[in-house]
Amino acid sequence: MNVKVFLYLMGIWTLCCTGVQAQSGWSRVRQSWYAKLDASVFRSSTYYNPDGEKVNSAEFRQNAINLYGEYGCTDRLTAIISWPLLRTNAFERTETVYGTGDLRLEAKYRFTGNAWPVSISIAPEIPTGRANAMAENMDFPGNFINLPTGDGEFNVWATLAASKSLGQTYVSAFTAYDFRTAYEGMAFQDLYQFGAEFGWNPVKPVWIIGKARAQYSTGDSEHAELGFLRGDASEFTQYTLEASWQVTPRWGASFCFSNMDDFVAPLQNVYAAPTYTLGVFYKTD
Repeated sequence: MNVKVFLYLMGIWTLCCTGVQAQSGWSRVRQSWYAKLDASVFRSSTYYNPDGEKVNSAEFRQNAINLYGEYGCTDRLTAIISWPLLRTNAFERTETVYGTGDLRLEAKYRFTGNAWPVSISIAPEIPTGRANAMAENMDFPGNFINLPTGDGEFNVWATLAASKSLGQTYVSAFTAYDFRTAYEGMAFQDLYQFGAEFGWNPVKPVWIIGKARAQYSTGDSEHAELGFLRGDASEFTQYTLEASWQVTPRWGASFCFSNMDDFVAPLQNVYAAPTYTLGVFYKTD
């Protein structure tokens, strides 16, 4: 694979829906960078409780504006930031709450060559979101529900990923573990994931990307009051389809559709429905 194709792949593999972040073995070229701003919309009235039972619920709504960026510190070491700049949460008959989400900072190191890149990364998530955001029930004034925009705890993701370029396609696979802590003395259950990604470049400016990942919990939630927005003991299988278009040599746009199912990991403590994400990105070579 020549250098231009490799650099182009480096710009593309990062195109992802926030929360469905790409996991690959590649690192960015030294002093190159990539930035993406996107907006996502989610609506669901289908909730799977901590026992995995399907419950018809009042519709939950979440919108977000997300920032994602990468910088090549060296040819092997990449610094990554992922931050929901604005997140809104509401049920259909509550007020809407606003706030930032939790800030994720990641250091990624590629320890093999570019022919078959393998990387490890460490990514602490800092609780910068609103751990408590009370929304009033419009039908019952004075009755509030907590709809936090962040989970309120410090946690650390560790990820191992590998990739391979195959002409106009590429494949990646990863496994990850989330070391979680506690919120107000209530301990979270650790999480782990595995997944894969496939990218296809049918024409030069366009990439079609498919992703799937499964998340499991190391145990059942011990604190039901933590709620689904803090993700304690949440399990799911998520699949994603994305199309990206390199409009100019540096600017591009992407559209992403993702959904959840139980064909690998079961659905547990999650709302399930499609998420739609539209983004713009800028990259240097």
